[in-house]
Amino acid sequence: MIGDATVLNLKQKIRTSLAGGLAFSMAFSGMPGNFAPHIFDVPAAEAAAQSVVRINQSGPGARRTLKLGLNKALVVDLPQDAHDILVADPSMADAVTRTSRRIYLFGKAVGQTNIFIFGANGEEVVSLDVEIERDIAGLENNLRRFIPESDIKVEIVSDNIVLTGTVRTPQDASRAESLANAFLKGGEATTRNQTATASSESGDAAVAIFAEDRQVSQIVNLLTIEGEDQVSLKVTVAEVSRSVLKQLGFSGRISDGTSGIGYANPANLGNSVNLDGIAKVVGSLGSSGYGITSYINAMEQAGVMRTLAEPSLTAISGEQAKFYVGGEYRLPKEQEVDSEENTITRTTESVEYGIELNFRPVVLAPGRISLAIETNVSEPTWEGSDVSGNQLDVPGSTYLSIRKREASTTVELPSGGSIVIAGLVQDNIRQAMSGLPGLSKIPVLGTLFRSKDFQRNETELVIIATPYLVRPVARNQLARPDDNFNPENDGATFFLNKVNKVYGRRQADATGQYHGAVGFIYK
Repeated sequence: MIGDATVLNLKQKIRTSLAGGLAFSMAFSGMPGNFAPHIFDVPAAEAAAQSVVRINQSGPGARRTLKLGLNKALVVDLPQDAHDILVADPSMADAVTRTSRRIYLFGKAVGQTNIFIFGANGEEVVSLDVEIERDIAGLENNLRRFIPESDIKVEIVSDNIVLTGTVRTPQDASRAESLANAFLKGGEATTRNQTATASSESGDAAVAIFAEDRQVSQIVNLLTIEGEDQVSLKVTVAEVSRSVLKQLGFSGRISDGTSGIGYANPANLGNSVNLDGIAKVVGSLGSSGYGITSYINAMEQAGVMRTLAEPSLTAISGEQAKFYVGGEYRLPKEQEVDSEENTITRTTESVEYGIELNFRPVVLAPGRISLAIETNVSEPTWEGSDVSGNQLDVPGSTYLSIRKREASTTVELPSGGSIVIAGLVQDNIRQAMSGLPGLSKIPVLGTLFRSKDFQRNETELVIIATPYLVRPVARNQLARPDDNFNPENDGATFFLNKVNKVYGRRQADATGQYHGAVGFIYK
């Protein structure tokens, strides 16, 4: 038997070699291509040799391990006639015979079983250990089709899919896991048969299902990402604010020294100047003894404010990172005065201020980075502040406000690309005029009884985000803010008004030789 099998294999090899050589010769000589393939066709059974297993060794102790796909068939050729076949678990695999030397195996459920084959006299021919698994050929083809730039290997471990290999981006890893999940969808392989019974006496259908608990297959993702998956985000918050304030008003008093009348025009847009005035004009009315005193409030103010914050933060793709530099400012909240005990009780409220940056990057591809950004810049300011008055020997309090610039959004950018995630151009103009009724309407003279305020605020704000794909570098390639800083000595501090000295970087000596023409040519 062994000799016949050897001769058969030799004939197949010779036939295949002759077919290949003749086909090449005919193609080279110009024979029509539609003629040659049909002459030297290999039989279909030989072309599908991967589905046929030939066993050469037989006898007591002969064992063979076979892997069988779920709901697939396998042909086993025996070295001698089989008269008795025993399948340990027929619910997992079936063994069907057409001839005494050929067995057809069918995989019915995922698991393991064994098959014993005996000869005519009851002697053991061979023992087959059969492992029924899912056929992952379709999943491997889909992975190569939909993720062509990856190297993914699929293995089955106890009906669970294990993905190994390399992919370029986290998005490819997510796609591979989704394809594996779709491959498992539609029912688990270990679900047993189900039996239903109905009750006819009550008329209600009562269904009892007797089955094993369904085993939920899992996907073990062991893929390695080749691409860079660390993102450094730089956010720039730049703001310029300009303000112009003008106030002009008159307050006065008419009196004879013991009696009279006085008036004061309010500051319409805030008490930016002293209500008692910054100038005083005194006059008298003839010999009646009446005098006129006028207080003039006049002020013109211009201011500019510039705010620049550039926080930077690095995080792994898919992970959230937070950056915060600032503190807490205590604002007055409540004040209780006890006049009998002559005590004051105050409570405060803490408000955070500073620079805050929160973001979560996801590297979709080398040219696409998804960013969920939250940035906040705030500081205490005198704008909109309020000062409580001093009454009954009770000290007042100053209530400041918190100025904030905040933005929150999700964008997609390439590495090194910038985008404006927020912007503001604001121009506010406010004018107000007040005066004494009647007297303020008198031409020329009514100016002494009026007050005019003018205020203009211009604000320009922009927030820019720029992500970078980064990788670690050597420690000596990083620079610190205090590099090359050294304080000056006392002599330079007192006489030359210097507080620090800066040294240049020590550069490496240039070595080597120049090759080629060096210098300038003038014609």
